[in-house]
Amino acid sequence: MLNASGGLHHAVTATIQNPLDGIVPDFTVFGADFTNIWQKLGGGLWAVAILVAIGYLGHGILGMAQNRGGHPGNLRESKKEAVQAGAALGGLIALAPIVGIFLLIFG
Repeated sequence: MLNASGGLHHAVTATIQNPLDGIVPDFTVFGADFTNIWQKLGGGLWAVAILVAIGYLGHGILGMAQNRGGHPGNLRESKKEAVQAGAALGGLIALAPIVGIFLLIFG
């Protein structure tokens, strides 16, 4: 950083203590009913996301199967859709361990 006279100016940074140090998420603070509700809603949304990914995977595979001697561009698009849906499905199925690993590493 340059100061007014053109020389270098060293910035002094203050050390601020992390206000969240030692605090961990606790979903039980709102009571057992709230915990049951958000877990059911989360599980339901997760199930819907898995079903959507399965639908896209099936659509991509069906598109590849129906492209007998058809346009190569259509085959590429169908394959791309199937691969992306397969990756999404794999990620959704392994969501709990993925989140657990992130919390272990960064939590």
